[in-house]
Amino acid sequence: MNDLLKSLDNLLKPVNEAMRNLPAGQLVRYVAVYMLIAGIFSICGGIGLITAGALSGFGGALGAAALNEAGANSAEAAQAMSSLAAVSGLAVIWGILSIIAAPLLLIAAVGLFQRKSWARMAAVVAFLVNAGSSLIGLLSGNGGILGIVWILIGLYLAYYFYTDAGIKQELSA
Repeated sequence: MNDLLKSLDNLLKPVNEAMRNLPAGQLVRYVAVYMLIAGIFSICGGIGLITAGALSGFGGALGAAALNEAGANSAEAAQAMSSLAAVSGLAVIWGILSIIAAPLLLIAAVGLFQRKSWARMAAVVAFLVNAGSSLIGLLSGNGGILGIVWILIGLYLAYYFYTDAGIKQELSA
């Protein structure tokens, strides 16, 4: 693990130097605001994804039953129904991960605002879960370049909060 972090330090040296120019307290405050906003969007998006995924799955099941009842043996229709089922399953998984990430983001944001020592590791975990959620969204065909950007931001902030001495000192109680 330490070898990986050292190689990341070398790779991300220019970005880390730019981040270290910001006062740690100001960076913690900015990240807390970001986490608060991301947590609210995660709740709303998670509810929407679970609802859309469940409705799609239900629609796919009804469509498959209707095709079966009609005696249609169209390979294209069967392929469409299986694709709909796969997409609806990914949407539900993405929604569940978003719902899981939301309270983590909100709790970590409150801890960062209050400068609690546990908030640093809570932020690391929340960023990793949020990046995982964004990765599921990217794999399901949503997000595009913006999805990649959110994944990279989440992973970088998890790394930075885990390794930076200034952040550790700012949040030590």
